[in-house]
Amino acid sequence: MEVGLILLLGGALLGALIGRWWALLAAVGLGVWVALTSVVEVSPLYLGVVYAGLSAVGIALGIAVRRHGARRPS
Repeated sequence: MEVGLILLLGGALLGALIGRWWALLAAVGLGVWVALTSVVEVSPLYLGVVYAGLSAVGIALGIAVRRHGARRPS
C-alpha cells in the first residue's frame, strides 16, 4: 500500500504546485505508462487504471487545497 500513499501524496504535491485542472493529464500519462510497462501478475490495464485513479485523486485534492487557500482573505 506504500505505492498508493506515494501516488496520493505525490499527486497532491503536483496538484498544489501546478494548480490547474489540466494537471490531471499527468495521471493519464502515468496510467498509460504503467499499463504498457508492467510485468506483474495483475492485469497491466487494471494496474494502470488503479494507479492513474490514485494519482488523479491526489492531484484533484492538491488543486482543491490550493484554490481553497487562495480564496481565504489574509
